[in-house]
Amino acid sequence: MAHPPAYGFRAGPPRTWIAAPKDFNDRAGSIYAGTNEIQRNIMAKAVLGL
Repeated sequence: MAHPPAYGFRAGPPRTWIAAPKDFNDRAGSIYAGTNEIQRNIMAKAVLGL
């Protein structure tokens, strides 16, 4: 039976320990920005009847 890695274990070279989480956060930021734009469009259509 395989054991899970020890707490704090990080795979890959040290440069990826910073780069990967930053990349994931950048992707999330672009998704949030798109979501806000869609919500503004929905509100504009509802309020202004566009």
